[in-house]
Amino acid sequence: MLRKKFGNNIKLLAQREKEVFDCLVTGMKTSEIAKKFDLKPNTISTIKKTIYRKLNLHNPFDLYQYAMIQKFQNM
Repeated sequence: MLRKKFGNNIKLLAQREKEVFDCLVTGMKTSEIAKKFDLKPNTISTIKKTIYRKLNLHNPFDLYQYAMIQKFQNM
């Protein structure tokens, strides 16, 4: 059921979006991610919105579920 909800859209993400996605999944805050990549927090917020839109996610819980599905599909 969750696979149907989320699909396999991870391929739609650009490299930087995938990097930010990985950081978000680990629980990093926007400011921490911005510091890591030497970007402004507003830039990270924009990337985060793009990730949510491309992957059809609505909240951090969806993000975590999506990440777990991807992890177990690739095992």
